[in-house]
Amino acid sequence: MLLVIAWRNIWRNKRRTLITSGSVFFAIILAVIMRSSTDGAYEGMINNVVSFSSGYIQLHKKGYWEEHSIENALKIDNGFFNKLELQKGIAYSTPRLESFALASANAKTKGLAFIGIDPEKEMVAAKIHEKVKQGTYFKNENDNGFVIGQGVAEYFKVGAGDSLVFISQGYHASSAAAIFPVRGIVFLGSPQLNNSLVYLTLENSRRFLSADSLCTSVSIYLNDINALENIANDLRNVYSSDLIEVMTWKEMMPEVDQFIVADRSGHFIVIGILYLVISFGLYGTVLMMTYERRHEFGILVSIGMKKIKLMWLVFFETLFVTFFGAILGMMSSFLLILYFHYNPIEFTGQLKEVYQDFGMDAILSFSIDPSIFYYQAFTVFLLALVVSIYPSLKILIECPLIYLIFKPKLQLVY
Repeated sequence: MLLVIAWRNIWRNKRRTLITSGSVFFAIILAVIMRSSTDGAYEGMINNVVSFSSGYIQLHKKGYWEEHSIENALKIDNGFFNKLELQKGIAYSTPRLESFALASANAKTKGLAFIGIDPEKEMVAAKIHEKVKQGTYFKNENDNGFVIGQGVAEYFKVGAGDSLVFISQGYHASSAAAIFPVRGIVFLGSPQLNNSLVYLTLENSRRFLSADSLCTSVSIYLNDINALENIANDLRNVYSSDLIEVMTWKEMMPEVDQFIVADRSGHFIVIGILYLVISFGLYGTVLMMTYERRHEFGILVSIGMKKIKLMWLVFFETLFVTFFGAILGMMSSFLLILYFHYNPIEFTGQLKEVYQDFGMDAILSFSIDPSIFYYQAFTVFLLALVVSIYPSLKILIECPLIYLIFKPKLQLVY
């Protein structure tokens, strides 16, 4: 009954209800869009970094991460990957053989990092084939060519079909020297990777380094990024006796994680200010509503309505006005975000260069993580709860006084 009365009461003054709900409506849209765009940018940054290097979780031999030496390479077999396939939450895994080499061409020399990859698996993991700007991707796993970053190609002034000479140290300090043709040139989101990274097929890199059946790490990609820590802990339990170290991207790249945490804190402050403005708008409306209806509250108490029920009635009214705007705002923002999630905004000009300098694709993508919407609903509920304290206190304090004023008149009427 109280819910029905509360719903009817808020429409006694339609203009006030619509203005209050409208302020909540637009604030919800702004807050959701801001949170979704920032989370989408962070997801894009993380994906760019982990796709081309470490993966969300990396398995490697203990001691490898400190030294990055090929002497700490893993010897993997079918049993190794069978254990991974039993783990829930893992989308796919791919072995990699990483090392460094001195490259030379056109009287120029430069130290480069190269990664031996499984061409077929990397088409799903890093999607390197989609980044090829010139030439082609690897034809098969035995392809003896390599794919280089655009920055490397510009430094050596080479293109698809040209060759580079590589000199490195192989497994067990063996000599490694070879000449490889350039199959393709890729543009990677991170400038650091773009200017220093070279891809070979896993089999070709093993022949080059005399490291048969070895890989330095196994990169793991997840179905749900939010399950990162749980899956990492499960893998630590599985491989605890195999001298294998399990590290998440946060442990391998703490500077990226710290940047995201610091930047996200700033956005939370802005959203907090936005909700503070909503709070004052709601408070002003409730203040006006309480002042206009104080005689009504007094009469209701005088004729026998319990103050606790009256307090609940006012609370439900505040809740309805708030959630009416909040639900419409979340529905509208979801449709808007869903569109831009599948049709991200592409930047051009100087803004594009700024994004690339930070290692991100020059697009504004939006996250559709459900927690973004749940957070807004929970926040609005808290605001309604806090704002409803004022009329509740007024009912407890002033209604007895109003009751004394109206009681003699009510007795005369009876």
